[in-house]
Amino acid sequence: MKALHKTLQAATFVAAFFAYPALAELQLGAAAMAQYDSNVLTDDDVTLQTTAATGTKLSAFAGYGGRLPDSIPGNLQWQGRYDVSKSSWQNVSGYDSLLQSGYLRLSRKGRFSPEVSLLMADAQVEGQDFLELKRVSPAIGYLWSSDWYARAQLDLSQKTFAQYPERDSDQLRARLMLYWLMDKTRRYLSVQAGIKREDARDPLYSYQAFTGRLRWKDTFGPVRWDIGMKTELRQYDEIRESLGEERQDQRYRFSTGVEWPIAAGFSFVAEAGHDIYRSNLDVADYSQNRLEAGIEWEY
Repeated sequence: MKALHKTLQAATFVAAFFAYPALAELQLGAAAMAQYDSNVLTDDDVTLQTTAATGTKLSAFAGYGGRLPDSIPGNLQWQGRYDVSKSSWQNVSGYDSLLQSGYLRLSRKGRFSPEVSLLMADAQVEGQDFLELKRVSPAIGYLWSSDWYARAQLDLSQKTFAQYPERDSDQLRARLMLYWLMDKTRRYLSVQAGIKREDARDPLYSYQAFTGRLRWKDTFGPVRWDIGMKTELRQYDEIRESLGEERQDQRYRFSTGVEWPIAAGFSFVAEAGHDIYRSNLDVADYSQNRLEAGIEWEY
């Protein structure tokens, strides 16, 4: 399975990179970030002791995309992209990670814009295989005026955990997004609502959820700024013996970010966030502050 996944991931990227080169453009990027997390679980599984942690995150991407030849009807566009990121933490163990992903998307440009995308990703933690993800996402968008845009998306995902096979799962997620475009994409307000259903190999990890998101994005001269909130309300299927009831989670994530162009494709980027996780399962009941800041380059 691992070899097949790697092959499919590479094929997605290569196909996007070399198809129709005369009608496509190359995109490259890299970033070096410092990161901080105020509440990281240590190796002490008995007391659930946590500590603050600092680290670094290095990432890069390469993408290729453009329109299909005029001989193919439909005004279709395509895009392929490969991302890789490596996170290292200085004063805690068990969290150093390597994430790779590749996607290929086919879409139609116009007021009515259907699309479909294929995503494949894998994550390693401390040098060991941790998670493989495969996802197919059909979507449809409609721009009914210069001020309003709506989008509906369906995500069909399959997760495979290398060390926790009982958590292998199939996930179905449906989302509806509405955008109020006050100055095209320079200033807008977006609202998102959705439902999610995950069926795991062990029913103890199966759940259904309601998701929501609110985001404001603005531009002040060359500086781009955004602020947002995400929420997820989970209801698990199985009764946990330690709880005497089903696990229930309420998750809230608040964040704000800024991107300040410097020169020659370089920008200063930063994001701060506060997460509130409420659960009747002790290990999942906590709050934390997050911070990332660094330099990003895009071509």
